[in-house]
Amino acid sequence: MGLPTISLLLLTLFLDLSTAISLIIIPSLITNLWQSIFGKFLKELILEYWLYFIISGTFVFLGTIFFEAIDQKIVTFLLSIIIIFYSFLVLKGSVFKIEKLNLSLTKFIVFISNGFLTGATGSLLLPGVFFFQSLQFEKGKLIQALGIHFTILTFFLGISKLYFISYLTLELSYFSIISCIAAFFGMFVGNIISSKIEEKLFKRVFLYSLIVIGFLISIKIIVI
Repeated sequence: MGLPTISLLLLTLFLDLSTAISLIIIPSLITNLWQSIFGKFLKELILEYWLYFIISGTFVFLGTIFFEAIDQKIVTFLLSIIIIFYSFLVLKGSVFKIEKLNLSLTKFIVFISNGFLTGATGSLLLPGVFFFQSLQFEKGKLIQALGIHFTILTFFLGISKLYFISYLTLELSYFSIISCIAAFFGMFVGNIISSKIEEKLFKRVFLYSLIVIGFLISIKIIVI
């Protein structure tokens, strides 16, 4: 979750949201693909959720159409609200439970809305992260499930942005590819830091950082 979320927010502070989304697509796709492939649950997760992953990806296109149809300030503000809302819920320790009786309906709602919000804002987080957490997977399975879902969402986000070629230009694609070097360097440094810092402290710092950046983006929209 870290790379596409932090990168998107920081880029949006200095660039317009369309450019920010275009720049994160390739590094986000590569790092999430890496996360989704390496694990023992790949086949199991794809067999169980392939239909919902495709549904989620398909609705990215509708979200992108929504993005193109309204003022970019509105979707940028929506992005900041999603990030702030997500961070406060996690800091609060909110736990979501899903009734097995309505699991199929819940899956459709979750994956449709996640795809739409990804297309509309570039954020991959909601509500899919909370859905997979509610299933109480073990850590490795949860990470791999999110990796697969984020890979699908990012792939369809790239295709939908490519359709509106004025946004995903060759120049932006070039910079996006180059930024993969920085992304893997960041993963390397992050692994070193995570081994030396207490997990709960790191999580709090990460979430409070998201909240601060989310508010800064909101202020930027008001000022500009």
